[in-house]
Amino acid sequence: MAVWAIEIVRKIRDKHYEETKNLSVEEQIKFVRDKAKKLQGTLIERQPSPINDRARKST
Repeated sequence: MAVWAIEIVRKIRDKHYEETKNLSVEEQIKFVRDKAKKLQGTLIERQPSPINDRARKST
């Protein structure tokens, strides 16, 4: 199972490298921020799990 996870991480890194290799630093920053916003939107749409609810209440 660990080998499978390493392969997936490598594929993601390779894909991001190909998408950003010709970008300026500013464009790379925008790329990462846009990806982060998209992920946040996806996470907000999901309902929180009971474990997360308990963690929020204890802090």
